[in-house]
Amino acid sequence: IATAIAGSQTPDVSLVGTTWVSEFAGSKALDATPTKLIDKSKFFAGSWDTTSVNGTSYGVPWYVETRLIYYRKDLAAKAGVTEPKDWQGLKDFTKALQTKGGAKWGISLQPGGQGSWQTYMPFAWQKGAELTSGNKFTFASKPMQDALDYYASFFKEKISPTQLAQGALESGFIKGDIGSFVSGPWHMGILRDQGGAGFEGKWDVAEMPKEQAGTSFTGGGDLVVFKKSKNRDTAWKFVDYLTQEAQQQKLYALVGSLPSVQKAWDTGKLSTDPLLKKFGTQLQDAKSAPAIATWEQVAAELDDAVERVCLGKQDSAAALADADKKANAIGTGAGA
Repeated sequence: IATAIAGSQTPDVSLVGTTWVSEFAGSKALDATPTKLIDKSKFFAGSWDTTSVNGTSYGVPWYVETRLIYYRKDLAAKAGVTEPKDWQGLKDFTKALQTKGGAKWGISLQPGGQGSWQTYMPFAWQKGAELTSGNKFTFASKPMQDALDYYASFFKEKISPTQLAQGALESGFIKGDIGSFVSGPWHMGILRDQGGAGFEGKWDVAEMPKEQAGTSFTGGGDLVVFKKSKNRDTAWKFVDYLTQEAQQQKLYALVGSLPSVQKAWDTGKLSTDPLLKKFGTQLQDAKSAPAIATWEQVAAELDDAVERVCLGKQDSAAALADADKKANAIGTGAGA
């Protein structure tokens, strides 16, 4: 897409990952969303926010995802615990899966590395943290630090492994070696394919724990229209068509992508499947990365801070202060 923009060879419409919209909008390549045609109120608020840059929308959410806690229901029953409701509950729950349920690891979390901010930040949001204030990053705030201390405690207390081989998460969960993990809706299909019919009743999903809030991460894909399109009006009509309830449900039926339109969840399997309903409920309290042009670059600094703390190389205050300094040196791109 970046090459197409540079060469003035953009298509009419493109699917763009939610964390990239702001960067492409910053290049002045995207057309602003026509408010008379597109009704933003029909979308999940957290998903709509991924299209908004400095108060202007540059796209429409097409499909969404959010993260829940996958857990071994049979091991939880053996351990005598129910779905966790808050941070202490999650700690007690995962410890019980390990000490009483028979799992080697109570939970598997990302100990850093690319994209680990997506697993860590929900806990920071649950504590009331914000990533930015005006044009400044606020990584060094106390809520961010408290959340990272809590997150890292799962590794320090050896409830979560610090390293897993490719594919070991799914196989470990199916074998019962891993009691729980945090992930998105795509893992439902993976577990059903790899676990088979006999595994179906042994697992479930739970909403994220609530502290000040019960926020999770939301991602997915947005549809954008390029300014240089010769068919802009038609392109936006096509985008509007793809985000009508019937087309949203058809997309789910074809490929399993969850609808960004709230009313698409009111009928069919999306309204009756208990696992899917939990994802729909969680989407009511879910946030995305800030819509800034430099986010992908900045996120790498936060990933690095998470890793240093989770692996015991640095304390949270020092790691986040360092990430905050580097992030603010990069800037938000607000002046672009």
